[in-house]
Amino acid sequence: MSPRHRPPLGLRVFVAILGLGAVAFNAALMLSDRAPGVSRRLGGDLIARLSERLDAGGRPARLRSDPRFPASDTLVHIGVWGVAMLLVGLAVWSWRGLAVGAAIVLVVSAVVEVAQDRYTATRTFEVSDIAANAVGVAVGTLAAAGCYLLWSAVAQLFGARRTADTS
Repeated sequence: MSPRHRPPLGLRVFVAILGLGAVAFNAALMLSDRAPGVSRRLGGDLIARLSERLDAGGRPARLRSDPRFPASDTLVHIGVWGVAMLLVGLAVWSWRGLAVGAAIVLVVSAVVEVAQDRYTATRTFEVSDIAANAVGVAVGTLAAAGCYLLWSAVAQLFGARRTADTS
């Protein structure tokens, strides 16, 4: 069963492309040994700080002692996977699709975390990162569900008003 009053298909396709891009970006960033250097060139200081925070839970000892960074990169994991899940949820626009999308994004995030030990030299596997990813996916899922309900309520309100005006 779908939420009422879906947004236009073109908008959902655009959001789907953004969502797939976000998931791919997260995977590439978390599996890249060169992410800090490349991201610094592409996105400036903001992306470089994000990448440094991703590394903060791993091996670089200098970041663990830097008071500007949190001891854990939990908020980064929650944020990047939450945004990715929100975009996926807005693209599918159905309750079943939201649940399936959340499961897929969570599995992808866990696979990326496990793959870090095997395919990178500077990243490490941490169970706490998978937990943070799960929180991010849950937050993104709840945000998408809230958007479904809000969009449907507003569409119904304006649809009811439009029908009353034509009567």
